[in-house]
Amino acid sequence: MLTKIIFTLAVIAGCLWFASSKRNQELKPLQRKLTQKDNDRKLLLTRSAFAFMILMVLAAGVIVFFELKDDYETVTVHVINSETNARTSYEAQRQDVTEHSFTTLEGRKVFVADVERVEVESPK
Repeated sequence: MLTKIIFTLAVIAGCLWFASSKRNQELKPLQRKLTQKDNDRKLLLTRSAFAFMILMVLAAGVIVFFELKDDYETVTVHVINSETNARTSYEAQRQDVTEHSFTTLEGRKVFVADVERVEVESPK
């Protein structure tokens, strides 16, 4: 998850660097005088681009917040033996529960046998 964020920030930084280097390479004689209408349009486009970038960063932050909140949620894990119907309950964080094992809040690592099934109960 962290690598995705770092990669995204690296891409954004690369794009900004590329855009600024391209702007500096433009030839001065080819530039023309901009009218007031062109300046207003350019300003609107620049502000819109920055507003869109800010909106995307805020949306990414909200998504990361809710995903992390769900990962650290405490859930009740029921391990049920299919042969005897014996039921054992544990509490763990959602991110620590995998298909064949999980780690409880007390730090105990529980491995699930093939004859057992796992049910995860959310407190919601």
